[in-house]
Parts: sequence; C-alpha cells; structure tokens
Amino acid sequence: MPELPDVEVFKRYIDATSLKKKIVRVEVPDSKVLVDCSAGELADAVRDNSLLGTRRWGKHLFAELDSGNWLALHFRMTSYPRYFKMPEGDEEDSRDARYDAVRFFFDNDYAFAFNSRRKLGRIQVIDDPDRFAEEHDLGPDALSLSEDQFAELAAGSRAGVKSMLMNQKLLSGIGNEYSDEILFQAKLHPEKKTNRLHEAGHRKLYRIMNEVLEEAINAKVDPEKMPDHFLTPNRQEGKPCPRCGSALEKITAAGRSAYICPSCQPEP
Repeated sequence: MPELPDVEVFKRYIDATSLKKKIVRVEVPDSKVLVDCSAGELADAVRDNSLLGTRRWGKHLFAELDSGNWLALHFRMTSYPRYFKMPEGDEEDSRDARYDAVRFFFDNDYAFAFNSRRKLGRIQVIDDPDRFAEEHDLGPDALSLSEDQFAELAAGSRAGVKSMLMNQKLLSGIGNEYSDEILFQAKLHPEKKTNRLHEAGHRKLYRIMNEVLEEAINAKVDPEKMPDHFLTPNRQEGKPCPRCGSALEKITAAGRSAYICPSCQPEP
C-alpha cells in the first residue's frame, strides 16, 4: 500500500511531467477505479483543462484543474502514475499499458496514465481537497505538523505507538511499513503506550518520523538506496538487525504484522 513517501514521489513525478499541458482526450479502460462519476462525466470534467499543480495529503494526491475542480487520486495497492509518448500505429508504448485504468491525453502527443494493476486505485473529481479531507475524516499530513502539534496529538493518545502512527484520523500518510521503520529507529516496541512516552519521547518520535519519511523520499522509496541502518531493506523475519545483528521477529501489533528487533525494541 503506497504511503506518504510513495505519494510524494508520485507527486514529484507528475509535477515534472504532466503540468500545464491541455488534456484533449480521455480513455477509461477500466471504470472500476472511478468514484462518483462515469467515464463520460470524468472526460467532460477534465477535457480542455490543464493540471495546474498538485497537493499531497497523506496517502492521497490532488491535482488542480483550470476549472477550479481537482482530481483526487488514491493509489492504494499496485497503482502508480506513468507519463508516456503516444505510440504510432499498432506500436505499444509498454507492457504495462494493459493495466492503465485511465489515460489523459495531452496536446503534445504525450499522455498521463493512472496505472492500477489490481484495479484498487481510485480517481474522482472533487471541488476542494480540504472539504474532501474533512468528509473522509483525515488527520493532517504527517509532514505538515509542527513538533508542538505532534507532541500534543501524541499526549492525547492511549493507543500503542504503532496504532497511533497508523491512525489516519489522527495522522495521514503512515502505514505498516514506515511505522515499523520509525519505531525501529526510535527503539520503541510497537505496543508501547503513546501517552507513556512523555513529552521528551513525543518530541524525539516526531524528529525521527520526519527523518525517516524524508530519507525514504530522497531514496525515491527504493529500499536499496536507503541508509544502511534502516530496517526497510532488511524487513524480513530472521534477517539480522542492521543495528545489533539479532534476528528480526515478526509479531502482530495494532492488528497488523510488524517487524521488530527484540533486542533493540524490548516489550513494554
């Protein structure tokens, strides 16, 4: 499931390839990804518009149209954006083309596709990202919070720290993988009660959360490009801890699987 770093990488990709180009045609090979609109309604809403800019909110990405409306993109599992030159004749641009759910064709002979291999991604047209976030009960984007705001939020949570980090109503963007990484770097067990970390612990967790998310973005979410001391490239049961060499364990926390080092992250 794409998390905040993945969505930020997608955002930068779209910003670099697909802004300020007029959409002249839309194809919807699979309407399963559409929310609250038909293929024809989507085409009518975006045709002759350009994408002016993008905005990330946790696991969601919004792209502003000339009309003042926005495209809301939720990538979910196995979805991603791709920009490609329109093929000539019977030529195919790539083998991935068969998984394109929606294609937006520009006036420069290129196109932007919302590729969704398992058709779990979602696209819809909305009028305001802030209203969308409110209606979907989304907490603030994890990288938008100040240290004071995060400390206040954490102090009010009685949940385990992994559960708190993954609660999209409190904090948008962190899922299973990066909550594991944040807690590994903080040397915290996933079931440690958040409000028992006290203020200094909350502020330390905030700084580590930001460092982990920024490192993942800088690595373009490629585990092989992440720092050697990161859990993510080694996130597998039985593999050695990159910090102390102990065998990593897979446990259940917050109703999800979690990978920890039992030596570095002792049970509370």
